[in-house]
Amino acid sequence: MGFWFAAAGAAALWLLLLLALAVATRNPEVRPAPATSEPAEHSPAVVDLITGDWRLCDEATSATLLDLGARGALQIEEIGPELSLVRLRRDPGDLTPYEKLVYDHVRSLAVDGVVATGALAEGSRDLGRWWKSFRKKVIAQAREEGLSRPRWSRAHAVLLTAAATVPAAAAGLAVTVNDREHEGGIGVAVLVLALLVSLMSRLNGERGTEKGALAAGHWLGVREHLAATGRFAEQPAASVTIWGRHLAYAAALGLAPRAVTSLPVSTPADDKRAWSEYGGMWHVVDVRYPSRVLWGREPLPTILRGLAAGAFAGFWTWIILLVVSAFDLWPRGLVQPGALVVGAATAGLPIVYAIADLGGAAAVQGQIVRLRRFQDGTKGNDTPKWTYWCAIDEGRSRQVRAFGISEADWAPLSEGDVVKAAVGRKLGWIKDIEVLERARTRGAGGYDDTGEHLIDAPENLGEVPILAAGRDRDRGPLPAGLVGPADLVTAADLKRALGIDVGEAVAYSGDLPAWLEARSCRYRTATGVTVDVHTATGPRSPYLMTLGHLLTRVQGRPVHDVGTGAMLYPGLVSAQTGRGTFAITVSSPAGPPPPDPLIDLARTAASRLGAA
Repeated sequence: MGFWFAAAGAAALWLLLLLALAVATRNPEVRPAPATSEPAEHSPAVVDLITGDWRLCDEATSATLLDLGARGALQIEEIGPELSLVRLRRDPGDLTPYEKLVYDHVRSLAVDGVVATGALAEGSRDLGRWWKSFRKKVIAQAREEGLSRPRWSRAHAVLLTAAATVPAAAAGLAVTVNDREHEGGIGVAVLVLALLVSLMSRLNGERGTEKGALAAGHWLGVREHLAATGRFAEQPAASVTIWGRHLAYAAALGLAPRAVTSLPVSTPADDKRAWSEYGGMWHVVDVRYPSRVLWGREPLPTILRGLAAGAFAGFWTWIILLVVSAFDLWPRGLVQPGALVVGAATAGLPIVYAIADLGGAAAVQGQIVRLRRFQDGTKGNDTPKWTYWCAIDEGRSRQVRAFGISEADWAPLSEGDVVKAAVGRKLGWIKDIEVLERARTRGAGGYDDTGEHLIDAPENLGEVPILAAGRDRDRGPLPAGLVGPADLVTAADLKRALGIDVGEAVAYSGDLPAWLEARSCRYRTATGVTVDVHTATGPRSPYLMTLGHLLTRVQGRPVHDVGTGAMLYPGLVSAQTGRGTFAITVSSPAGPPPPDPLIDLARTAASRLGAA
């Protein structure tokens, strides 16, 4: 028990240290200056950061777009009560990295230099990654101007992490002493360290400097002046031609909600409301996802479901009529015919619809406005079961009904593609689909990134390396029973499972704990997708299973029938076999891949490692 008391005491002391540093690194007090009409030389995005307690808010992107309009890089026009346009006017020249990020997003959506303001939420970018890059670029400028700094300096991070190793080591030692038959101590120590680092992340972020506090106070004075002199809450985005940069600053200071709402640059696209430029003019369409009782289902399985439903309905109707006829409430001679009629009626409609769709299909041509998948229960091994939808705007109606589609046909498509599809008239299932013209925004996820992601501006300490870095190196001949990472997962496997073309495997240049003694390789595509494969053997190899939690900070999901145990995380799968452990990570500008391809790769890798 003494070791457990020592671990608890060390953890309490570490918490006191964390609390003391949190108090010492809190933001300086901001005193609002007297009302003034003189803005300082800061961009609206930086103003949003320093006046929001050094937390960047969503309106920063809209304020940046308004600022570009005020400076003549683009023009915002109000065409009618439901339609406003952003028109690119000239080469903006020297923009800051985050301004260029916003400008390039508008340019990727524009048709002949014009895009509807409501369509700014569209596009194929990974919005989470896009916002993260925007945030870090704004923080980089704020730091260059001396207005902001990281809450945890590197000295703080090193101190807290080093101190956290004490309770982690104490907990590991306590487990080792109490359970000498297993090597659980190292695992407990790693998990405790990860838990403490996660707790540190709750308090991490940006904090202001004294100069930043003075600048924030000045801008609060400007806010008071703008709130008293301009009715900015009622101004549309197009009024930037009248108000100029004042409207952009009002948006950053929370005074122009109407203008901000109309420019959804950092807002996720609405599943049920989409913008389309099919036919040459921007317009909004409402997307419906009908109930899947019959709509959106494949014909042949629908016939089987219809037969099963008919048998079920007929059987229970027969039981009920038997009971009812026993009380002379139903003729005994009509029990069986009645059950047959109900069963036939239940099975008839889906079967008739399915046969009709097998006999012919309607040709649908237009632009894909929504590609969505929704979870529809789970499979036998607890793997999520998905339904896939494709909504096509034919340019003839403002109401669009989404069609069902197979995963294989759904995966290569992008919103904005112009397609021609063969669709069942009754069940709404896409039998075949051909891409006539690729979306202009396809691949726009590879936006300009000027390196600000490398600065020390973490959302949480999960972005600060905390483990001793062990670069992958030549470890000599492979141990018996271990398959090399490039043989465990090949380029052909990635083509089959993920549909990506990769080059030859190269050396992995990332950071892994040196004590893990893992071997790694990396595959790359021309579109920015990277796949890392790690393998390890020996008594410490099971700790490679914790890599998913350390990288994603989410609860993993167990996967059955893969090796002797496997865990699935967003973009990562790890598994154990009797001969070792492996982990596969996939990083893509479009976000993590669906679970099924990762599980397929894991099964292939596990079979090879187990057969070695």
